[in-house]
Amino acid sequence: MSFLVTNQRPKMRDQGPPEAMSLEIARVAASSSICQRLPDPVAGRPPRPSAGAGRIVNSIGMELALVPAGEFLMGSGESEEGHRSDEQQHSVRITKPFYMGVHEVTQEEYERVMGTNPSYFSVQGDGKNKVKWLDTRQFPVEQVTWDEAREFCCRLSELPGEKAPRHVYRLPTEAEWEYACRAGATTPFSFGHELNGARANCIGDNPYGTDGRGPYLQRPTRVGSYSGNAFGLFDMHGNVWEWCLDRKGDYGTGLAIDPTGPAASPFRVIRGGSWVADAVFCRSACRGASEPANRHGRGIGFRVVWAATLNVI
Repeated sequence: MSFLVTNQRPKMRDQGPPEAMSLEIARVAASSSICQRLPDPVAGRPPRPSAGAGRIVNSIGMELALVPAGEFLMGSGESEEGHRSDEQQHSVRITKPFYMGVHEVTQEEYERVMGTNPSYFSVQGDGKNKVKWLDTRQFPVEQVTWDEAREFCCRLSELPGEKAPRHVYRLPTEAEWEYACRAGATTPFSFGHELNGARANCIGDNPYGTDGRGPYLQRPTRVGSYSGNAFGLFDMHGNVWEWCLDRKGDYGTGLAIDPTGPAASPFRVIRGGSWVADAVFCRSACRGASEPANRHGRGIGFRVVWAATLNVI
């Protein structure tokens, strides 16, 4: 079982049979996208100015943290509270380091690259009255489709300040996302076994691992409002769901090396839970899915990675 996000709250939906994994080097026609095939940036030219050990700042001020290569257990064991059958635990090896956005892409960053802001919770969005006293520029962009998230990565890669040093951005694979989220942790959350809205933006009225209820903001909040994980990444749990590159499908068995999901599925993966999700849906292992053209979810956004260029069309 897995759940499909089509509106604000996650819903249960059955998925079809597992599909074969596929990995393709980016090969996109100029008529459909401006993404181009380029070398692995981590092994290529040095990054832009450092924001500290293992961090870079790109030409529009986005901060990215270096995530080392490694191996981890993806998914959850059957004893984990909230475990679902599509979370079958298995070993995954990430063979190359990559840089990941320290924060979810903000409204300000999205508008700077794309020229628009689709967010419900923005000064001109339909939810402006809910945030009228707040500066939403540093809120995560939401109500963004998978196609738009991917196009953002392409356009960001084509900016002069990124194109000259051959920086290429994309969405993270599902395996990269969970590996980065866990940051070495084997507990349901990178910070432990409990969540009630105090350590991540979710529905604190429906806590996980504790009977103590916590805050429920009923909206996204400024990125970085909660503590980061061991890799220096923020809001991997809650705030907004995050699009991944992969299609949604069942995991394979045995060791998976740099997996990129099935070759065919009508849904793309979303991860991390959101402000409008119960705490159980914010677990590191929890898998969501949504139609690529879905913009109705007021809790769906994304973050970027700078790494080897993959394309799962």
